[in-house]
Amino acid sequence: MNLNESLKEIAEYLNIEFESVLNDYNNVKEKFPGFVKWSNLSAEEWEKKQIDQTNVQEVMEFYRQTPNYIFELMEYHSTNSKQELSNTVIQLAKQNNLKKIIDFGAGICQDSIIASMNGFEATAADIPGKTFDFGKWRIEKYQIPVQILEIHNEVPIEENYDAITCFEVLQHVVSPGKTLTHLKQHLNSHGRLFVTARFRHNYSLALQHNEYLEDVFEELIKKCGFEVEIKRHMWGKDDKTKFLYVLKHKS
Repeated sequence: MNLNESLKEIAEYLNIEFESVLNDYNNVKEKFPGFVKWSNLSAEEWEKKQIDQTNVQEVMEFYRQTPNYIFELMEYHSTNSKQELSNTVIQLAKQNNLKKIIDFGAGICQDSIIASMNGFEATAADIPGKTFDFGKWRIEKYQIPVQILEIHNEVPIEENYDAITCFEVLQHVVSPGKTLTHLKQHLNSHGRLFVTARFRHNYSLALQHNEYLEDVFEELIKKCGFEVEIKRHMWGKDDKTKFLYVLKHKS
């Protein structure tokens, strides 16, 4: 999925001309720098609304209502770096004979679609709202067998899974430790949790009270009952470095 394909899909969903979406993107591209240009509009919206970052429901309501995440996530998933991350996780899941997978914080559902196309029993989990509605539309469009789980609170998962993906989620939740513990409780004994997160030197939507975890994230992992099986550099350098953590139950 390249950028043009992504923008065409947005235009199809919104029932507007592709040129209109392309012009909007080019205007954002001219105005803003960065890895994902559209993230600047999400950040502007977040800052304008002055979200209470300690209020779970207020944070969730932002993600329910924002129109910008559709554009931001489609742009993000069109990058080579994100596609390399997705393919790496698929390969590792196959190597470990993992079958049943849930993407926690699925957004536009791209990783769930990829997992299903690769023969996994896939579930997409996210907060109901504009972004997830688009993700569910994409699943129907591609006629992919993906289960849907709507997140209404901090502990929404009921079934157990062989693999859980949690990409760029933990910095956005009010209680990362509670989320990690919840994921562990629903990970099969042989399973793997695949995580990416950056708590500091991120953009505005990364909750400020979580910034300290940039220095102690691996301590939190251990505290929540996981051990690090793999820590793999994916992209970036210095304080912009992105790692993929592959976690398993502490032995």
